[in-house]
Amino acid sequence: MTAENFVDLIEEMVDVKLQQHVESHMKPTPEIAAILAEKKMTDGRRLKQIRAELIRALGEGEAPTRQLQSA
Repeated sequence: MTAENFVDLIEEMVDVKLQQHVESHMKPTPEIAAILAEKKMTDGRRLKQIRAELIRALGEGEAPTRQLQSA
């Protein structure tokens, strides 16, 4: 896993968590509430996937590697 991939996963996790926080303070209509409930389940699954990827990378002793790009 490259350092960039590692940071991307952290950013995605933060983004999902922020969305969940905002959504928890909304007063949605019944139609929107149904959509948000489905989204909450999907977001929960994605957070579990991200956690698993990060744990696997860190648990294997694999530190994020720096990927150098040539100009």
